[in-house]
Amino acid sequence: MENYIQDTLELFSKYSYLKPILFTFLLFVLFGVLRALILNSISKRPGTKQEKTVLKRKVSHYLMYFLVLCIFFLWFTQLQVFFVSILAVAAAVVLAFKELIMCFTGGALVNISHLFKVGHRIEVDGFRGFVIEKSLLTTKILEIGPEKNSQQTTGDIISLPNSMMLSKGLKNESYFKGYSIKSFVFKISHEEKLPSFEKEILEIGEKFCENYLDAAKKTISKFCDKEGLIVPSINPKTKIIVEEGKDFSVLIKLPVKNNEIADVEQELNRFYLDWRVKNKTE
Repeated sequence: MENYIQDTLELFSKYSYLKPILFTFLLFVLFGVLRALILNSISKRPGTKQEKTVLKRKVSHYLMYFLVLCIFFLWFTQLQVFFVSILAVAAAVVLAFKELIMCFTGGALVNISHLFKVGHRIEVDGFRGFVIEKSLLTTKILEIGPEKNSQQTTGDIISLPNSMMLSKGLKNESYFKGYSIKSFVFKISHEEKLPSFEKEILEIGEKFCENYLDAAKKTISKFCDKEGLIVPSINPKTKIIVEEGKDFSVLIKLPVKNNEIADVEQELNRFYLDWRVKNKTE
């Protein structure tokens, strides 16, 4: 008998997983006996059949939860090794496919939240352009630039990884249904020329948008009302900018059709150059 007990103990020592298996079996036996006793006691107590059925179901659920909890603690040591291994594998997978996962997540965000559509004019991390294609991994844009203030398309196609949508700021310039409120800045070397230039360029700006100003106001106002925003000033306006007390610029802000931004920019630039020649400014 002693040899049998010793052999059994050695077996348990050699195979550590046998002990939790044995205790798990005993727990199931104990659970079955305890459940049968409690349900039998409920059946004998006074009350309607419906009340007894509901009570039996509740008791069975609570006993099951208790059994699962006991088994979890019983197997915790073995499960701990398993979970550590799973976490290590998961961490390795995340590190290996980090960029791919971020691109997929960014693409899902773009498609679910409708941040922009094909044809919209967007800017992400300094890259500007018209969206020509979007997928779960990348967004393709027709580049605008390359200068910061340029409104012309370069003809180059830029593929942006959608991971940028998670970590970089996104500017959508096409929310106003075909219109944008754009600003153009022109440097003036002599302050005495500011009033005349400001007046003339404002007249040019008013002339550009006079044919669609009412339509732009209606479209932009409708969007702002829908989103609960304050309607911005839409009429062409100018502003004098003073930089460090010595450099002067004139900013003109006006509504522009998205497909005419580059044309408006070029017309304003030509007017600016002609005005410089006419007034002999540097």
